[in-house]
Amino acid sequence: MKIKYLSILLLYLFCFTIWFCAPAFSEQNQITTEPATAATSDAVSITQTETSGLGLTLKKAVAAALENNPDLNVSKFNTQLAETEKLQAAFFPNPDLEFEYENFDEPEKTLTIGYLIELGGKRNHRMNVADAGLALAAVEFDAARVEIIYETAAAFIDVLVAQENLRITKEKEKLADQVYATSGERVLAGRVSPMEQVTAKIKRSNARLEVQKANDELLIARTSLSAMWGSSSADFKTADGTFDRIQSIPSFDALSASMANAPIITSKYSEIKVAETSLDLEKRNRIPDLSLSGGVKKTDESDDPVYIVGFSLPIPLFDRNQAGVARAAAELDRQEAALSAEKNRLIKDLKIAYQTLKTAHQQVKTIKTDILPSAQRVLDGIKEGYQEGEFSFLDMLEAQSTLYESHESYIQSLGQYHHAVIDLEKLLGKNLSAIN
Repeated sequence: MKIKYLSILLLYLFCFTIWFCAPAFSEQNQITTEPATAATSDAVSITQTETSGLGLTLKKAVAAALENNPDLNVSKFNTQLAETEKLQAAFFPNPDLEFEYENFDEPEKTLTIGYLIELGGKRNHRMNVADAGLALAAVEFDAARVEIIYETAAAFIDVLVAQENLRITKEKEKLADQVYATSGERVLAGRVSPMEQVTAKIKRSNARLEVQKANDELLIARTSLSAMWGSSSADFKTADGTFDRIQSIPSFDALSASMANAPIITSKYSEIKVAETSLDLEKRNRIPDLSLSGGVKKTDESDDPVYIVGFSLPIPLFDRNQAGVARAAAELDRQEAALSAEKNRLIKDLKIAYQTLKTAHQQVKTIKTDILPSAQRVLDGIKEGYQEGEFSFLDMLEAQSTLYESHESYIQSLGQYHHAVIDLEKLLGKNLSAIN
């Protein structure tokens, strides 16, 4: 009789534990739509461009891109998916309810409840894998933000370059009109051959073509920048900023020291963490799980119910999850090899970007400190000589054209310099001023 009451007590306690625990764990694991970690890319600053005025600034462009970029919006859902994986990993197994009806002549009815008890800490290790996956999603989202920031900065630089090119080409067009008018007067005066006016007309036509080309390039640059926040057309008039300031270049050793925190390297370490926790889980999966069951059986022959308590435990004789462990170990080895390959690729890209930056930096300095002042001195000297009758008006216009061409080269070199800076900073996920 005591055994009968003890069986009933165990059965009630078993059912109460399952009924009480399941809702509690469900309430503790609600899905959150916010990212698991704060985006670190907010700390990345663009120092290449100072902005002021009424046009589109770099700060506004970056903010619009971070808010509305279509690719970045896709990355946000990866974090939410990782949140759901974390939620699912925390759940306990559901109990099994089974009912049997036997022997229809003298029916026997059996009702049992079974529950799987995971041994070896599988649930905790499963949650560790989900946590590592969530951390990876957050790191990848931060890396995507950094990439969007620098891609927007590069597109912004392109707009500034295109605006300056358009301004210079319009000045050259005015100059070509002056040359054409002056050559016409000289031809009418019989001082030069009519071929001089033909040559001037060709230069004027070329200048007008350059203006049209510069207009088209500006439209393309504005459209590309607007696309960063999902706009199909250029929805701003001008980009406001100056970009003729350059900064000192840090040493390659300083850049190499910052390589450990590069976004791609951080992502690879997070992938390795996922692989490590997955391997731990597969090792735990070699341990069989215990299944407990309890129930009651009743027959028409007797009014007294028969209480049933049982358990089952698989015998790991053949399948010990050897394939799962080997697969997880191979994945870990693959991720570690991928990290080594990514470091090697990053060093190569870093060297190329660094050399490109040094070349562009030197070009900007040479044009600014040597070529532009020389071209300006030539123009000033010819202007002075023109007033004294030593040079012709065409000589003065030619000197002015040379100065405009030097300014064009300067603008192009500045654009190359800033793109080299952006490429280098995008690789490292850090601005050069912080490295300096």
